[in-house]
Amino acid sequence: MELMKAVAVLAAGDVRVVDNVPKPVPGDYEALIRVHACGFCSGTDSQIIGGTLENGFGGYPTVLGHEGAGEVVAVGKKVRHIKVGERFIHPNLHPDVGNGYSKTHGSMAQFGLVCDREAMLEDGFAEADIPFPKQHKFPDSISFVDAGVLLSLAECHSAAKNFGAAPGMDILIYGAGPMGIALAMFCKLRGADTVVQIDSVPDRLEQAKRVAKVDQTINFAAENVDEVLAGRKFDLVMDAVGFTSILYEGSGRLKPGGKVCSLGVLRTNDLMIDTSRLQCNTSLHMLNFPYGEYAIMDETIALIESGKVDPKDFYSHVVSYNDLDEVLRLVREKIALKVILTFDD
Repeated sequence: MELMKAVAVLAAGDVRVVDNVPKPVPGDYEALIRVHACGFCSGTDSQIIGGTLENGFGGYPTVLGHEGAGEVVAVGKKVRHIKVGERFIHPNLHPDVGNGYSKTHGSMAQFGLVCDREAMLEDGFAEADIPFPKQHKFPDSISFVDAGVLLSLAECHSAAKNFGAAPGMDILIYGAGPMGIALAMFCKLRGADTVVQIDSVPDRLEQAKRVAKVDQTINFAAENVDEVLAGRKFDLVMDAVGFTSILYEGSGRLKPGGKVCSLGVLRTNDLMIDTSRLQCNTSLHMLNFPYGEYAIMDETIALIESGKVDPKDFYSHVVSYNDLDEVLRLVREKIALKVILTFDD
């Protein structure tokens, strides 16, 4: 059995680079991916490390990462639509990783797998039989490091669409991390009239102005949000942080018939929503996990290739996975907008 290195959470609060994860062996319809980069998700990955994620968690010890990017280095004997050298995001691992590890989702490793969905369907398999339904090719024009934010960008693109951002709307967004800024950018690209963004990190608010072209920013650590907004109401209020308290507060800032939208991943100790605390004649749109991100991926890639979206605007640091302590410090202290881990050793 060949082994590989990976970033694994052994227990809540205990995350390490380990060297005893079995290297995946591709099946007949699978391709082996050499992972070159993986984005660190300050939502999902941080919550797995902290022990506050419930949905989609594989159980400890688990291999982290869902924002991986790499290239095909080998293919199974029945693969017909995937070629060596092609690039993919979201390489995965088999559910039974081996040596006691689970995967959530397993892209923070030296190797991963994708499957030839088309070949499986041609050979009579059902959609339910496809082991890794969430994967996507990306072109050579996008670097592996830039591709470490491609999934996040598509998630925010699909969220802006799902939430109904449209021309003429006034939108308020809580959170100016990479997801919040990307969400604001796609709302503007979809024609929103005004977008206001709230956060407490000045650099991130400046980034929101520069990248997303938001119309106004509010630093809640230095300003009174109620006084700044002065009773202003919005068509959509979006939570890109992940707190029910934001949903309650945001609901109160809606126009009649408006919608409060949840994109941030709620924590295990903050999952229950008291609908009696939401404003009358408004609605709640839950999107704690992405929907339609792969359906909109090609459109997202086209925006990147046309120059309308620059992936480099959504990460600030590129660090080797071997320097995991530095990665965690940058995320924990909010020094980094987003960190991309590299696996090129």
